Amino acid sequence: MLLKKIVYLCLFFPVISHAAPVTLILTNGDRLQGDLLQRDQETLTIKHQLLGEMTLNTNTVSEIKTDYEALAQQTPSEEQPASEPSVEPAEVAVAEPRDDGLFGTGWLTDWERRFDLGLAGSRGKSVNSQVNLAFNADLATEETRINSRTAYYYAKSEEETSDNSFFTSINRDWLQPATPWFRFAGGRFELDRFKDYDYRINANGGFGYEFANTEEWLFVGRSGVGFNKTFGGERQEFTPEGLLGLETRWRINDAQRVALANTFYPSFDSFDAYRNVTSFDWILDLDDQAGVSLKVGMTNEYDTETEDEISKNDFKYTLSLSWSL
Repeated sequence: MLLKKIVYLCLFFPVISHAAPVTLILTNGDRLQGDLLQRDQETLTIKHQLLGEMTLNTNTVSEIKTDYEALAQQTPSEEQPASEPSVEPAEVAVAEPRDDGLFGTGWLTDWERRFDLGLAGSRGKSVNSQVNLAFNADLATEETRINSRTAYYYAKSEEETSDNSFFTSINRDWLQPATPWFRFAGGRFELDRFKDYDYRINANGGFGYEFANTEEWLFVGRSGVGFNKTFGGERQEFTPEGLLGLETRWRINDAQRVALANTFYPSFDSFDAYRNVTSFDWILDLDDQAGVSLKVGMTNEYDTETEDEISKNDFKYTLSLSWSL
Protein backbone atom coordinates (compact mmCIF):
# COMPACT_ATOMS: atom_id res chain seq x y z
CA MET A 1 0.00 0.00 0.00
CA LEU A 2 2.87 2.36 0.88
CA LEU A 3 4.62 1.51 -2.38
CA LYS A 4 1.46 2.36 -4.33
CA LYS A 5 1.27 5.82 -2.75
CA ILE A 6 4.96 6.49 -3.49
CA VAL A 7 4.50 5.55 -7.16
CA TYR A 8 1.37 7.74 -7.35
CA LEU A 9 3.21 10.78 -5.96
CA CYS A 10 6.21 10.24 -8.23
CA LEU A 11 4.04 10.08 -11.31
CA PHE A 12 1.97 13.16 -10.56
CA PHE A 13 4.40 15.39 -8.74
CA PRO A 14 5.59 17.08 -11.98
CA VAL A 15 1.96 17.75 -12.86
CA ILE A 16 1.18 19.23 -9.49
CA SER A 17 4.28 21.38 -9.35
CA HIS A 18 3.95 22.58 -12.92
CA ALA A 19 0.75 22.93 -14.98
CA ALA A 20 0.42 20.42 -17.79
CA PRO A 21 -1.80 21.04 -20.86
CA VAL A 22 -4.46 18.31 -21.08
CA THR A 23 -7.76 17.49 -22.70
CA LEU A 24 -10.44 16.06 -20.43
CA ILE A 25 -13.10 13.82 -21.99
CA LEU A 26 -16.14 13.87 -19.73
CA THR A 27 -18.56 11.01 -19.23
CA ASN A 28 -21.28 12.97 -21.08
CA GLY A 29 -19.02 13.29 -24.16
CA ASP A 30 -17.98 16.93 -23.64
CA ARG A 31 -14.34 17.99 -23.93
CA LEU A 32 -12.43 20.52 -21.83
CA GLN A 33 -8.94 21.82 -22.67
CA GLY A 34 -6.74 23.49 -20.11
CA ASP A 35 -3.73 23.20 -17.80
CA LEU A 36 -3.89 20.50 -15.13
CA LEU A 37 -3.08 22.23 -11.83
CA GLN A 38 -3.83 19.52 -9.28
CA ARG A 39 -5.16 15.98 -9.06
CA ASP A 40 -5.95 13.51 -6.32
CA GLN A 41 -8.11 10.39 -6.07
CA GLU A 42 -11.40 12.33 -5.84
CA THR A 43 -10.93 15.65 -7.69
CA LEU A 44 -8.79 17.37 -10.27
CA THR A 45 -8.32 21.06 -10.99
CA ILE A 46 -7.61 22.62 -14.39
CA LYS A 47 -7.18 26.18 -15.61
CA HIS A 48 -9.38 26.82 -18.64
CA GLN A 49 -8.44 29.67 -20.98
CA LEU A 50 -11.97 31.11 -20.92
CA LEU A 51 -13.60 29.72 -17.78
CA GLY A 52 -10.65 30.04 -15.38
CA GLU A 53 -9.90 27.48 -12.66
CA MET A 54 -12.34 24.57 -12.53
CA THR A 55 -12.45 21.69 -10.02
CA LEU A 56 -14.10 18.50 -11.28
CA ASN A 57 -14.98 15.22 -9.61
CA THR A 58 -12.92 12.38 -11.09
CA ASN A 59 -16.13 10.36 -11.49
CA THR A 60 -17.22 12.80 -14.22
CA VAL A 61 -13.99 12.30 -16.25
CA SER A 62 -13.70 9.22 -18.46
CA GLU A 63 -10.28 9.96 -20.04
CA ILE A 64 -7.35 12.40 -19.72
CA LYS A 65 -5.24 13.14 -22.78
CA THR A 66 -1.94 15.01 -22.37
CA ASP A 67 -0.78 17.49 -25.00
CA TYR A 68 2.84 16.31 -25.19
CA GLU A 69 3.83 18.87 -27.83
CA ALA A 70 2.68 21.78 -25.67
CA LEU A 71 4.20 20.18 -22.59
CA ALA A 72 7.62 19.90 -24.29
CA GLN A 73 7.61 23.64 -25.03
CA GLN A 74 7.28 24.41 -21.32
CA THR A 75 10.10 24.31 -18.72
CA PRO A 76 9.68 24.15 -14.95
CA SER A 77 11.87 27.26 -14.51
CA GLU A 78 9.76 29.66 -16.51
CA GLU A 79 6.02 30.12 -16.64
CA GLN A 80 4.46 30.40 -20.03
CA PRO A 81 2.38 33.53 -20.52
CA ALA A 82 -1.30 32.94 -21.01
CA SER A 83 -2.01 32.63 -24.72
CA GLU A 84 -5.01 34.11 -26.46
CA PRO A 85 -7.81 31.66 -27.11
CA SER A 86 -7.40 30.15 -30.55
CA VAL A 87 -11.02 29.10 -30.77
CA GLU A 88 -13.48 31.77 -31.82
CA PRO A 89 -16.36 32.26 -29.40
CA ALA A 90 -19.43 30.36 -30.51
CA GLU A 91 -22.43 32.35 -31.57
CA VAL A 92 -25.13 32.45 -28.96
CA ALA A 93 -28.37 31.04 -30.32
CA VAL A 94 -31.40 33.07 -29.30
CA ALA A 95 -34.30 30.73 -28.68
CA GLU A 96 -37.61 31.86 -30.13
CA PRO A 97 -40.42 32.17 -27.59
CA ARG A 98 -42.61 29.10 -27.39
CA ASP A 99 -46.05 29.41 -28.97
CA ASP A 100 -48.75 27.93 -26.73
CA GLY A 101 -51.59 28.90 -29.06
CA LEU A 102 -54.35 31.46 -28.65
CA PHE A 103 -54.36 32.63 -25.00
CA GLY A 104 -52.30 29.56 -24.05
CA THR A 105 -55.03 27.11 -25.07
CA GLY A 106 -52.97 25.32 -27.73
CA TRP A 107 -55.50 26.37 -30.39
CA LEU A 108 -54.00 27.86 -33.58
CA THR A 109 -50.46 27.07 -32.43
CA ASP A 110 -47.81 28.44 -34.86
CA TRP A 111 -50.40 30.62 -36.60
CA GLU A 112 -50.00 34.39 -36.92
CA ARG A 113 -52.97 35.71 -34.92
CA ARG A 114 -54.11 39.34 -34.77
CA PHE A 115 -57.03 41.22 -33.24
CA ASP A 116 -58.10 44.59 -34.68
CA LEU A 117 -60.12 47.29 -32.91
CA GLY A 118 -61.20 50.52 -34.52
CA LEU A 119 -63.30 53.29 -32.96
CA ALA A 120 -64.37 56.59 -34.46
CA GLY A 121 -66.93 59.26 -33.67
CA SER A 122 -67.84 62.92 -33.90
CA ARG A 123 -70.19 65.30 -32.08
CA GLY A 124 -71.18 68.75 -33.29
CA LYS A 125 -73.55 69.53 -36.11
CA SER A 126 -73.96 65.77 -36.40
CA VAL A 127 -73.38 62.83 -34.08
CA ASN A 128 -71.58 59.87 -35.61
CA SER A 129 -70.01 56.74 -34.18
CA GLN A 130 -68.29 53.78 -35.75
CA VAL A 131 -66.72 50.55 -34.48
CA ASN A 132 -65.05 47.66 -36.23
CA LEU A 133 -63.71 44.43 -34.75
CA ALA A 134 -61.66 41.83 -36.60
CA PHE A 135 -59.74 38.64 -35.94
CA ASN A 136 -57.24 37.35 -38.48
CA ALA A 137 -55.33 34.05 -38.38
CA ASP A 138 -52.74 32.97 -40.95
CA LEU A 139 -50.65 29.83 -41.31
CA ALA A 140 -47.80 29.38 -43.79
CA THR A 141 -45.73 26.20 -44.22
CA GLU A 142 -43.95 24.61 -47.16
CA GLU A 143 -47.09 22.68 -48.11
CA THR A 144 -49.99 24.76 -46.76
CA ARG A 145 -51.11 28.39 -46.70
CA ILE A 146 -54.30 29.27 -44.79
CA ASN A 147 -55.90 32.71 -44.38
CA SER A 148 -58.85 33.23 -42.06
CA ARG A 149 -60.73 36.53 -41.62
CA THR A 150 -63.60 37.46 -39.30
CA ALA A 151 -64.93 41.02 -38.93
CA TYR A 152 -67.85 43.03 -37.58
CA TYR A 153 -68.78 46.60 -38.60
CA TYR A 154 -71.21 48.95 -36.91
CA ALA A 155 -71.86 52.61 -37.70
CA LYS A 156 -74.44 55.09 -36.47
CA SER A 157 -75.24 58.60 -37.71
CA GLU A 158 -77.80 60.96 -36.18
CA GLU A 159 -79.25 58.11 -34.09
CA GLU A 160 -79.75 56.06 -37.25
CA THR A 161 -77.80 52.87 -37.84
CA SER A 162 -75.99 53.04 -41.16
CA ASP A 163 -73.95 49.83 -41.04
CA ASN A 164 -74.43 46.55 -39.20
CA SER A 165 -72.62 43.71 -40.91
CA PHE A 166 -70.54 40.63 -40.16
CA PHE A 167 -68.53 38.13 -42.17
CA THR A 168 -66.18 35.20 -41.66
CA SER A 169 -64.08 33.61 -44.39
CA ILE A 170 -61.34 31.05 -44.84
CA ASN A 171 -59.11 30.11 -47.77
CA ARG A 172 -56.62 27.27 -48.01
CA ASP A 173 -53.84 26.75 -50.56
CA TRP A 174 -52.27 23.32 -51.10
CA LEU A 175 -48.71 24.15 -52.16
CA GLN A 176 -46.24 22.04 -54.12
CA PRO A 177 -42.62 23.03 -53.30
CA ALA A 178 -41.35 21.71 -56.66
CA THR A 179 -43.69 23.90 -58.74
CA PRO A 180 -45.32 27.35 -58.50
CA TRP A 181 -48.75 25.81 -59.21
CA PHE A 182 -51.10 25.11 -56.31
CA ARG A 183 -54.70 24.16 -55.57
CA PHE A 184 -57.05 26.22 -53.40
CA ALA A 185 -60.51 26.18 -51.85
CA GLY A 186 -62.35 28.80 -49.83
CA GLY A 187 -65.66 29.90 -48.41
CA ARG A 188 -67.38 32.91 -46.85
CA PHE A 189 -70.47 33.57 -44.74
CA GLU A 190 -71.86 37.08 -44.25
CA LEU A 191 -74.76 38.97 -42.66
CA ASP A 192 -75.75 42.51 -43.61
CA ARG A 193 -78.83 44.43 -42.50
CA PHE A 194 -78.53 46.92 -45.36
CA LYS A 195 -78.42 44.50 -48.30
CA ASP A 196 -81.31 43.17 -50.32
CA TYR A 197 -80.76 39.79 -48.63
CA ASP A 198 -80.39 38.70 -45.00
CA TYR A 199 -77.31 36.56 -45.35
CA ARG A 200 -75.16 34.99 -48.04
CA ILE A 201 -72.75 32.09 -48.40
CA ASN A 202 -70.32 31.42 -51.17
CA ALA A 203 -67.67 28.78 -51.86
CA ASN A 204 -65.11 28.26 -54.61
CA GLY A 205 -62.06 26.27 -55.60
CA GLY A 206 -59.54 26.01 -58.39
CA PHE A 207 -55.90 26.44 -59.28
CA GLY A 208 -53.39 29.18 -58.58
CA TYR A 209 -49.92 30.21 -59.69
CA GLU A 210 -47.16 31.90 -57.69
CA PHE A 211 -45.51 34.56 -59.82
CA ALA A 212 -43.27 35.48 -56.87
CA ASN A 213 -42.83 34.06 -53.38
CA THR A 214 -40.04 35.50 -51.24
CA GLU A 215 -39.79 36.74 -47.67
CA GLU A 216 -40.50 40.28 -48.90
CA TRP A 217 -42.98 39.71 -51.73
CA LEU A 218 -45.81 37.31 -52.54
CA PHE A 219 -47.70 37.66 -55.84
CA VAL A 220 -50.21 34.99 -56.89
CA GLY A 221 -53.00 34.55 -59.42
CA ARG A 222 -56.10 32.38 -59.06
CA SER A 223 -58.78 30.93 -61.33
CA GLY A 224 -61.62 28.63 -60.46
CA VAL A 225 -65.37 28.10 -60.11
CA GLY A 226 -67.88 28.33 -57.30
CA PHE A 227 -71.27 29.66 -56.29
CA ASN A 228 -73.01 32.16 -54.04
CA LYS A 229 -76.39 31.68 -52.39
CA THR A 230 -78.46 34.45 -50.81
CA PHE A 231 -81.20 33.94 -48.23
CA GLY A 232 -84.03 36.18 -47.02
CA GLY A 233 -85.00 39.69 -48.06
CA GLU A 234 -85.92 40.54 -51.63
CA ARG A 235 -83.17 38.41 -53.09
CA GLN A 236 -83.14 34.66 -52.67
CA GLU A 237 -81.17 33.04 -55.42
CA PHE A 238 -78.43 30.56 -56.25
CA THR A 239 -75.75 31.78 -58.66
CA PRO A 240 -72.96 29.62 -60.12
CA GLU A 241 -69.97 31.81 -60.88
CA GLY A 242 -66.36 31.79 -61.94
CA LEU A 243 -63.35 33.26 -60.18
CA LEU A 244 -60.38 35.27 -61.48
CA GLY A 245 -58.15 36.90 -58.91
CA LEU A 246 -54.80 38.55 -58.21
CA GLU A 247 -53.30 39.22 -54.80
CA THR A 248 -50.00 40.52 -53.51
CA ARG A 249 -48.35 41.05 -50.16
CA TRP A 250 -45.27 43.24 -49.89
CA ARG A 251 -43.06 43.78 -46.84
CA ILE A 252 -41.71 47.26 -47.47
CA ASN A 253 -39.32 47.17 -44.51
CA ASP A 254 -39.14 45.78 -40.98
CA ALA A 255 -42.00 48.03 -39.85
CA GLN A 256 -44.33 48.32 -42.85
CA ARG A 257 -46.23 45.91 -45.06
CA VAL A 258 -49.14 46.11 -47.48
CA ALA A 259 -51.62 43.62 -48.91
CA LEU A 260 -53.76 44.14 -52.03
CA ALA A 261 -56.25 41.74 -53.63
CA ASN A 262 -58.84 41.92 -56.40
CA THR A 263 -61.20 39.07 -57.30
CA PHE A 264 -63.66 39.03 -60.18
CA TYR A 265 -66.69 36.69 -60.00
CA PRO A 266 -68.50 36.43 -63.38
CA SER A 267 -71.96 34.87 -63.24
CA PHE A 268 -72.61 31.75 -65.31
CA ASP A 269 -76.34 32.62 -65.45
CA SER A 270 -75.98 35.97 -67.19
CA PHE A 271 -73.16 37.36 -69.30
CA ASP A 272 -73.42 40.90 -67.89
CA ALA A 273 -73.82 39.90 -64.20
CA TYR A 274 -70.77 39.80 -61.95
CA ARG A 275 -69.28 40.71 -58.60
CA ASN A 276 -65.90 42.37 -58.04
CA VAL A 277 -64.24 42.46 -54.61
CA THR A 278 -61.21 44.66 -53.84
CA SER A 279 -59.31 44.91 -50.55
CA PHE A 280 -56.28 46.87 -49.37
CA ASP A 281 -54.45 46.84 -46.02
CA TRP A 282 -51.48 48.88 -44.82
CA ILE A 283 -49.89 47.87 -41.51
CA LEU A 284 -47.32 49.85 -39.53
CA ASP A 285 -45.67 48.14 -36.55
CA LEU A 286 -45.61 50.48 -33.55
CA ASP A 287 -44.14 48.23 -30.84
CA ASP A 288 -42.55 44.87 -31.71
CA GLN A 289 -42.30 43.78 -28.07
CA ALA A 290 -45.99 44.41 -27.38
CA GLY A 291 -47.05 43.31 -30.88
CA VAL A 292 -49.02 46.52 -31.50
CA SER A 293 -49.58 47.88 -35.01
CA LEU A 294 -51.55 50.59 -36.78
CA LYS A 295 -53.73 49.27 -39.59
CA VAL A 296 -55.52 51.11 -42.39
CA GLY A 297 -57.93 48.98 -44.39
CA MET A 298 -60.29 49.49 -47.32
CA THR A 299 -62.69 47.05 -49.01
CA ASN A 300 -65.25 47.43 -51.75
CA GLU A 301 -67.66 44.97 -53.37
CA TYR A 302 -69.43 45.88 -56.58
CA ASP A 303 -72.45 43.67 -57.33
CA THR A 304 -74.42 44.22 -60.55
CA GLU A 305 -77.38 42.23 -59.19
CA THR A 306 -78.05 44.55 -56.23
CA GLU A 307 -81.51 46.15 -56.26
CA ASP A 308 -81.70 49.63 -57.82
CA GLU A 309 -82.62 51.42 -54.56
CA ILE A 310 -79.41 50.10 -52.93
CA SER A 311 -75.94 51.19 -53.98
CA LYS A 312 -74.16 48.57 -56.03
CA ASN A 313 -70.90 49.54 -54.29
CA ASP A 314 -70.38 48.45 -50.68
CA PHE A 315 -67.33 50.46 -49.59
CA LYS A 316 -65.83 50.18 -46.11
CA TYR A 317 -62.72 51.81 -44.65
CA THR A 318 -61.16 51.23 -41.24
CA LEU A 319 -58.47 52.73 -39.05
CA SER A 320 -57.65 50.45 -36.18
CA LEU A 321 -55.04 49.23 -33.71
CA SER A 322 -53.93 45.65 -34.18
CA TRP A 323 -52.53 43.33 -31.49
CA SER A 324 -50.66 40.03 -31.90
CA LEU A 325 -52.29 37.29 -29.82
